[in-house]
Formats: sequence, C-alpha cells, structure tokens
Amino acid sequence: MQLNRSPRKRRQSGVSMIELLVAFVIFSFGMLGLAGLQSRTLSYNQSSLFRSQATALADDILDRMRVDRDNALALRWNTELASTSSSITPLTYIYQTDLKDWKEQIEALLPDGKGRIAVAADRSVTIEIEWLDNRTADSPRQSFTTVSRF
Repeated sequence: MQLNRSPRKRRQSGVSMIELLVAFVIFSFGMLGLAGLQSRTLSYNQSSLFRSQATALADDILDRMRVDRDNALALRWNTELASTSSSITPLTYIYQTDLKDWKEQIEALLPDGKGRIAVAADRSVTIEIEWLDNRTADSPRQSFTTVSRF
C-alpha cells in the first residue's frame, strides 16, 4: 500500500536580504525623523531663551526706574526702539548710564535687539523689547511688552 505523501515543507532558516533591506529602510526613516525632531527642539529652546532674557531685561529696567522715580516721572527715561546704546550721550546723570547699560544688554543678548520705554502722565510705564527670531528665514520680529505702574 502506497500513501501519497506531500513533500516535506522546508523551514526557512535565517533572514532574507529583502527583509533586511525593509528593516534598514524603516530604521533609517525613524532616525531621520528623530534628527528633525532634535533640530526643531533646539530651535524652540533658543526662542524660549530669548523670551526669558527679554522678561529679565524688562524687570531690570523697571527696578532701575523705581529707584530713580523722580526722573522717571519727569519722562526722562523715555526712549524709542530706533535709538541704540551709542545714541545715549552725555552720561552725566545716573538714569542716562542705566539706560545706556540696558540698551547695551538688549543689543548683546538678543539678535537685533531693540528696547523702548514709554512713561505716561498717569504714572504707567510700558516697556517693549523686540528681537529677530531666526527660526526661519521669514520669521517676524518677536516682541515682549509689559506695563507697570509707579
């Protein structure tokens, strides 16, 4: 009696080249994605640092103005965005030295940084700090504005 037996199926041993290639392609796309994510994270961290520095600079100048309240209420601290640290002369009064120092810090810490102070008659002070956020080529200027009272 003869039985028709099907031939034994051969078991695959090892990994084929196609499977290796597919695994390598998937792994490569994953690594490229992680590299892009790391790059974007660094960019956002830089923006966050600039915003933190602007906040600290605004607090610094408000503290200096509170110490020199008389000159602040006489509107001597007022300055425009277009003015730079080199445009503040002569340095005969403390408020001029403080203002020049503040503008120098903005220019040193923030890319294309500019600062403005506006003291109003109702004893309110508006501090505005602008800088160039270069995350992309066409990024708009970033700004930080705070309003306080004496």
